[in-house]
Amino acid sequence: MSAHRLRNLLDSERLPCLVPISTRAISWCAALTLQLNVASAVAAAGPSTRFPQPATFDARTSPLSARQQAAMVRIAGGTYTIGAPAGDRRSTPDAQPAHQVSLAPFRMDRTEVTNAQFAEFLNALPVRPIDGSSAPGGMVTRAQFPPPDQDLFLESLRPRTRPALIGLDDAEARVGVHNGRFAANAGFEARPVAEVPWSSALAYCVWRGARLPTEVEWEAAARGMQGRPYPWGDAPPTRKRAVIEGSAGETTPVGSRPLGATPEGLLDMAGSLAEWTSTLYRPYPYRADDGRESATAEGERVTRGGEYFYQPTPDKLLAWHRTGFSRNPAGGHRHIGFRCAAG
Repeated sequence: MSAHRLRNLLDSERLPCLVPISTRAISWCAALTLQLNVASAVAAAGPSTRFPQPATFDARTSPLSARQQAAMVRIAGGTYTIGAPAGDRRSTPDAQPAHQVSLAPFRMDRTEVTNAQFAEFLNALPVRPIDGSSAPGGMVTRAQFPPPDQDLFLESLRPRTRPALIGLDDAEARVGVHNGRFAANAGFEARPVAEVPWSSALAYCVWRGARLPTEVEWEAAARGMQGRPYPWGDAPPTRKRAVIEGSAGETTPVGSRPLGATPEGLLDMAGSLAEWTSTLYRPYPYRADDGRESATAEGERVTRGGEYFYQPTPDKLLAWHRTGFSRNPAGGHRHIGFRCAAG
């Protein structure tokens, strides 16, 4: 949905956003306002700043992303418990106090966004690798891009005037260049994309007609209304339920642990990569209207879900755990990916 269309919709629904008719109405307005802020933030950034504007999303040229969008899982609206139960020894202070949050229905990607899907987004941008150039992710250099565009894709360049959109020169990157187009490394097409800063994850979701989930949406989807400690239930994590082993940078194809699915069918909500949310890292209780969902405010962004290398232990894989090992939104991270949400 475009920023203009969102603005018109918000204007037409201004009464419920100003009058606290119900907690659910407030949650609906907060989610809509978040989408507006996200779309406006991305639309305002042009080639001279951060984001060259991608071509309009087209399922014919981006079939993998289109299938991801079509397969989003619906999460029921209602009241969810957010945060760790009182007295739970596995809890960290920032996951307390437990509290209730009412959410409108929303949808979430069944799996994390893959390398091949993110390459479709890169190919929709008006910036291109040099014709005929090729280099796998992790070995991309200046030779693959004209000078004005090099800093968008090479995080090692110094000095910098803007962050990289994705660090294709990082040793852990698995998206590269093939014959003048962006492409996932062979054998890594279905693995979760990493080295994507927060703003780039946000831009991908908006391009696809979605957004990043708030951290309470993410937790609600992982725990359900039953308040499960893990996405699959009460049982502790195992290698059959979650991707919780492997060398740094050696990810596993998305959805490869079906025994760890939520009852609704979400996969890899624990383990695999940690995941960006839209939310600034601030204390509980969660309030959508206190600025933590501003898309333009500076600060760390919450990551969720643990991950397979730095945070694979049962306490870090709890669905309420929010103490990610890195929350810096300005850089790519080898162990942080993302999935999209939508209303």
